[in-house]
Amino acid sequence: MKKVYIDISMVIVGTNFTGIPRVVMEITKKLYHAPKLALVFLEYHQKRDDFEIIDGEKFAAFCREKKGNRGKLRTGKHIPLWGMEKDSVFFDMDTVWKTRVRRSYLYPILKEKGVKIIPFVQDIIGVTHPQFCPGDDVLNFLDFTGAIVKYADEIVVTSHATKGAVKELYGKLEAPCPSIQIVPLGGDFKRISQKPLNQGAGGFQNRKRDKGRGTIQNTIKEEIIKTAKAGPYLLMVGTIDPRKNHKLLLDAYEGGLKELGMHLVIAGHKGWEVDDFLERMESHEDFGKGVWHVNGASDEEIDYLYQRCYALAFPSYVEGYGLPIIESMVRGVPVIAADTPINMEVGGEYALYFGQDKPEELVNTVTELLSKPEKYQALKEKLKNFIPPTWEETANGILRILSENE
Repeated sequence: MKKVYIDISMVIVGTNFTGIPRVVMEITKKLYHAPKLALVFLEYHQKRDDFEIIDGEKFAAFCREKKGNRGKLRTGKHIPLWGMEKDSVFFDMDTVWKTRVRRSYLYPILKEKGVKIIPFVQDIIGVTHPQFCPGDDVLNFLDFTGAIVKYADEIVVTSHATKGAVKELYGKLEAPCPSIQIVPLGGDFKRISQKPLNQGAGGFQNRKRDKGRGTIQNTIKEEIIKTAKAGPYLLMVGTIDPRKNHKLLLDAYEGGLKELGMHLVIAGHKGWEVDDFLERMESHEDFGKGVWHVNGASDEEIDYLYQRCYALAFPSYVEGYGLPIIESMVRGVPVIAADTPINMEVGGEYALYFGQDKPEELVNTVTELLSKPEKYQALKEKLKNFIPPTWEETANGILRILSENE
């Protein structure tokens, strides 16, 4: 059985279970009891400059339930940075560039001990689009990316777009590029499967469509119910930061959506450098009437908003994967997204696209759908044929990679 070490420091101390932390938790739920692997979860301990071992069973349960005291997951047992066995695997999939132990320091130690280093790179936006990242994050991510280029034995990515960006980076640095394997992220957040992982699982063509929509618990806040009932709305899901381009939605609202009677619902917590946008949104004359902000929503509440929206609007400049697109389509919700390479890769023929930074094109698309309800219904009918990648497939893909060369 191969031992795999996973640093989950940021999930242990984090406050939001969206984005990468959510991916870590979904994969853990599926992968923890997988055959052939012995997962060891770690949290970096700065004062001791070592890793504390996290109770795996309790962490897997936390990932399933998303509740409990994370401090109680710590075991008090420690392992030095150089204490991992030869031929074991160090698998990075958390936001590890934010931890205190830099990979430019850690990876050489692991390499010297004969540990195989496999990072799960969900994007390299900090390198390709630093203007959309906080300055400290850029510096930390450059360290992380540089360590990957120099020390990674194999790389896992979520899309062809990211694979292309990583290969291009290796080419610019004139460094030998290791094997890069694509493992798409799952879209079945609501489905709970008790089936064991199967390394021989078939591809997309062998899947049956998951028609389960999950159940909405009686935990929806009254203000969210009020928001959903106020009128037809475009939904945007994701952290509010410059990269997500929320300002385009307000431009579109003022440029024609309001006249069409279409509301905006922006669901996401505050990110960095968005004070100007938040002031513009919250001081808008229609804030709380046609422009709505939902913060701190639960999974059930996000699902409630998805299932009642007219369409998802996704104007993001760049994404590692764009999970809201998948989340929408699996629910049969039409998607209107900016025409970026990753959005078009994930949405494919099932989504509609508008020109980046062209709010008038978003307005035109909504106008056409409203004026031609048969086109809108045809789009919804088409989505019935959409089969998303599943988290079981994601975990199976990672299981196969981690189990190789045993």
